[in-house]
Order: sequence, then structure tokens, then C-alpha cells
Amino acid sequence: MIRKPPPPPLPSSVCVDVPDGLGAVEVTGDADGSLLLLAGDPALLEAGDGCGSLGRLAARAGAGAPGIAEVRSLAAWLGAPGLVPDPVTGLVGPPDPGRLRPLLSLLAPGRYVMTAEVAPDLLRVVRPGGRRTEGRYADEELALVTTDFRPPSDHAAVRRYGDLIRAGGALPALVVLFPTVDSRAGYLLDGHHKLAAYERAGARPLFVGLAPQTPRPPRPEELDRAREVFPYGPHPHRNDPLERVFSAMGAEASFSSAGRRP
Repeated sequence: MIRKPPPPPLPSSVCVDVPDGLGAVEVTGDADGSLLLLAGDPALLEAGDGCGSLGRLAARAGAGAPGIAEVRSLAAWLGAPGLVPDPVTGLVGPPDPGRLRPLLSLLAPGRYVMTAEVAPDLLRVVRPGGRRTEGRYADEELALVTTDFRPPSDHAAVRRYGDLIRAGGALPALVVLFPTVDSRAGYLLDGHHKLAAYERAGARPLFVGLAPQTPRPPRPEELDRAREVFPYGPHPHRNDPLERVFSAMGAEASFSSAGRRP
């Protein structure tokens, strides 16, 4: 009898409280479907398309949507945070939350779980479009949904990060916001130049993961706003992937809202 190999060990984590977060960056939903809000407005959507294993959809709001650069304020420490992966497991101890305070202050108030790890070999970089279905993500894959509108333009920064990666030792870190602790698809808040350097070097990126300890379902009014700003098209139909996603998330939001009523 052939036995399956044991699952890889989970990365160690640390919980960090953000009691006074500005709410400039917030993720709602869960591993089945989530919505990234920037400055309170829907900006990115990542979700199953509602047809089982057919695919997942990653969509970007229209041209008027906020960009991550408008709300980002990150420490230069992320370029070389001194996090060294274990050579056998690839696991990394979580960083000092105090070093990430400039980023944490942008999040919605609450408690977050922070981890650090090297991405698996099966890494999918998702660059959101309109209503395009991206294909099914394998269970072993980590999907990084990019938040910048253009490919990295600072070629010198990419080369600089590439030098650090090839030198080994402490590596530059990406920052990824997940909707839940166990989600394998998250939003790349910081590190697009670093990611490009890792891709050029053929190396697996190191990332710091953040996830709300208690996920928040999207509110009906947030989904209503999302329907307005995403490239929905003049005549959405039942078989449109984006329509399926909104219908499923809307049903979940209505159920959660009803459950909160006295």
C-alpha cells in the first residue's frame, strides 16, 4: 500500500492586535471568495466561479478604483528583514510585529495572524483582468493576486533585489494579505519588484502573510458598490463568471447579515 507523504509542517505564527487601524486596507470574505477594499472602495475580487473545479476568477475594479500605492506606507526594512529560512523545511519564524507597524496601521482594526514562509514550488501569480476565469488552483498551490496596475517599472530595484536573492542568507520579503488563516490565495500588498526579482532568479519568494483571525463576510452594501465598479458589462448574464461570483457572495452576505439581527 502506497502511503501519501505527510503534509508539510505549518509555519509558526504570531497574533498581533491592531486596535487603532486606519482601515485603509481591508479584506472581507473567506477562502471561497474575498474582496479587497482600498480606502473603503472595492478594488480586487478573488473567488471560485461557482462551478466546482472549473476555475477561479480574479477581477480588478475599473480605472477609477484606488491603487495600492495610494494607501501604502511600508518600512524599507522589508527589503532585507533578516528572515532566514530553515534550509530543510523552508519555514521562517514570524517577524517582530513592531517592525511592520507602518503597514499594520493601515489595516482595519482587529486581530491578525502573522506568518513567514518560503512559497511552495507550485506558485501561481495571478494578474487580475475583467471577467476572465483564471483556471483551477491546485490545493498545493499558493496564488498571489497582484495589486499594482502595471509591471514593475523600477528596473534598478529589481536588479538590487536580485543581487540579494542570489547572495543567499537574509532575503527580501513580500507581504500578502489573506482573507483567512487557511486560505491559499492572497493579495500581494507589497513586493511587486521583489517578486519580479525572484521570478528572474528562478527562486521561490519569501513572504510575510497576514490574515484576520476572525474573517469578516462582505456587507451587502460593499457588494452593491462592487457591482458598480467592476468591469461588469452592460448585460450581465447567468453564465458570466463574475455574475456567478456576485450571486454566491451576495447570498452569503445576506445570510450573515440576517444572522446578526437580534
